[in-house]
Amino acid sequence: MALPKLSGRTVALLAAVAAVAVGAVAANASKHPSPPAATPASETPVADVPVDEPVSHEATAAELKAAAALPQCRSARLVPVNRSWGIPMPSILGSTSTTCNLMYGDDPYRGSSRTGDPETAIQVLQRNLNFCYGTKLAVDGIYGSNTRAVVRAVQRRHHLVVDGIYGPKTRSAMNWRLYSMATRSWSRSCSSPL
Repeated sequence: MALPKLSGRTVALLAAVAAVAVGAVAANASKHPSPPAATPASETPVADVPVDEPVSHEATAAELKAAAALPQCRSARLVPVNRSWGIPMPSILGSTSTTCNLMYGDDPYRGSSRTGDPETAIQVLQRNLNFCYGTKLAVDGIYGSNTRAVVRAVQRRHHLVVDGIYGPKTRSAMNWRLYSMATRSWSRSCSSPL
């Protein structure tokens, strides 16, 4: 059976209807964004951040540049909080400083330098996010898209610039699990003692 031949006016009418339908779908999609792609079961973003919570402003180019200018965290150390407790956190190799960053793509080294152990720094961050924020990140030492998504959710929760980069401001706002060298035990809850 052959399809009937359509007149030019009918073709134009069908094209107009299709264009209106596509426009309506696009307009509706911008009002109701599709949910993010599902994350693997091994990595689930922060669950306790409400969807309708006011979102902190997105990072500007200057803020991103400043955050990226910090050195990569290439070690981890126990930062003392008091005589009994400390916080394991990412740090600069061979220094007591924790003024460093971790960002998407650190897997584990950034740049050409192969010194230090950034994989351990990333794992320390991932373990802390899992315990204190209830996520299920794979503790793999790779700062991938799931780790970045969880850091962004934590930044939103603490009303920080949402850039997905773990740096000094995120570190200071985050909740951390404490460790006691004296008793070789972990705290049962998290706090933000910094």
